Amino acid sequence: MSENSNAKKPIRHDLFGIHLKQDELALKLGGGIPRGSTMLIEGAEGSGRSALCQRILYGLLQNGHTATFVSTELTLRDFIDQMYSLDYKVDKSLIKGDLHYYPVYPLLSNSRPRSDFLDKLMSSPRLYDRDVLFIDSLTTLTKDSLSEANCIRLMGFLKKQMKLDKTIIMTADESCRAADPLRQAVDIYLSIKMRPTSQEMVRTVNILRYQRAKHRVDDTMRIRIEPGIGLVIEITEVSG
Repeated sequence: MSENSNAKKPIRHDLFGIHLKQDELALKLGGGIPRGSTMLIEGAEGSGRSALCQRILYGLLQNGHTATFVSTELTLRDFIDQMYSLDYKVDKSLIKGDLHYYPVYPLLSNSRPRSDFLDKLMSSPRLYDRDVLFIDSLTTLTKDSLSEANCIRLMGFLKKQMKLDKTIIMTADESCRAADPLRQAVDIYLSIKMRPTSQEMVRTVNILRYQRAKHRVDDTMRIRIEPGIGLVIEITEVSG
């Protein structure tokens, strides 16, 4: 499939486009991500929250937007390999500067305290010089400093970025109760649940909140991650 298949799509000034021909994620999420919004994607370890972020990231890049991605899991080489394994080719975006990637994994692999990472998130202007900032995952990055009070402080800072039409997408562990103020305050709140069956692990994305959507947003969608294909949205039967 051509990487320029979205080049002639009209630009929406109220949305960041994430459309790709190979799946219907953009359609399921109301046509795109509202500019100047905050999104929280939560789930358990292995639920696919990072893969969903990577799909959104690739859609943004393919629709002419720019992004910064902060990862606590992958080095740059691992990130590129992971994206290529999903057929999300990001090398040109990295070379052009449309994508900035900051791996925090080497730091977190040591016993270095993380108490200052939350302050660094709010005092590093370069993290916010692209259209969209991804933080994967916030609860890992700020493990030693995340509290309800600091979450409230973080949301106050992020709202200032939203006024500049920046969008921030964060992932979090569903078991982190200190992140409750974020769950209550973000514009878009997605929760990924896993359910084992006799044949596979079923992953369901529940859209718990989606403010300022321009079109219909589905309440739930089932997803799976296929090597060489990327994110796949499964067709589910609708009763009644």
